Amino acid sequence: MTRDEVLARVRDILAADFAVPPEKVTPEASFRGTLGLDSLDAVDLVFFIEQAFAMKAGLHAYRELHTVAKLADFILAYPRHG
Repeated sequence: MTRDEVLARVRDILAADFAVPPEKVTPEASFRGTLGLDSLDAVDLVFFIEQAFAMKAGLHAYRELHTVAKLADFILAYPRHG
């Protein structure tokens, strides 16, 4: 999966599940500031991300991922097995 594909899927999740306008979802966008997510939204986002990308990193792994770019890089670096 490419970085652009990951960014597109994250954009789709934010648009569908959080009503974030797709044009606001840029790599530099911050989840709290730019996109307006609160702490409960962040928990929900982790759930949707882990489902979409078949991950089980847990909430603690996402604490420092404040922008879409950091989240995409984390997803791409996450170890895959199988």
